[in-house]
Amino acid sequence: MSDLLLVCRLTLICVLAVAGLAKLRDRRRFAAALGDLTRLPAAARPALAVLVPAAELLAAVLLAVPRTLTAGLVAAAALCTAFSAVAVTTMRRGSPAGCPCFGSRTTVPMGPWHVARNAVLTALAVLGGAVALTHGTATDLDAPALGLAVAVAGYLTTLAVFTDDLASFFSARPGRRPAPTDAERTITQ
Repeated sequence: MSDLLLVCRLTLICVLAVAGLAKLRDRRRFAAALGDLTRLPAAARPALAVLVPAAELLAAVLLAVPRTLTAGLVAAAALCTAFSAVAVTTMRRGSPAGCPCFGSRTTVPMGPWHVARNAVLTALAVLGGAVALTHGTATDLDAPALGLAVAVAGYLTTLAVFTDDLASFFSARPGRRPAPTDAERTITQ
């Protein structure tokens, strides 16, 4: 069971760290997106643009430290549940707002992809918590099990981080060409 716990733990550490760092790197963009995603007053957005990534990074650190693993799993589950709620609320309002969750520049509106991603991440946190509570937090692994856990966590992290790009790719209609950019129009004229 320690290999399953390690997959949950590594995936959540990587996803939360990437998300937190991306939001801190472009706080203004994230603060602006908060206005589109939620109905927060403009005055609250700059503070939340720091608090959300700080909470993500804190959860990643808690997950990385063996003594605080359970607290990290609880924090990760709470954050991912909150992110799911924001995605569902944004979808229900019919807002075309996109998610700058990982620094993505795509313009895919919040949708089922985002809800599914956050639900899977929440499930990983809950599963990790269940394993930690029933089997302990020790992770004595042999090299093949460690390698497999790292590979699976890397795969899951990649899917989570590139959700917007995948949603954009799979929502593109076959046979339709994207509108040309200004540079492409200039070249053809």
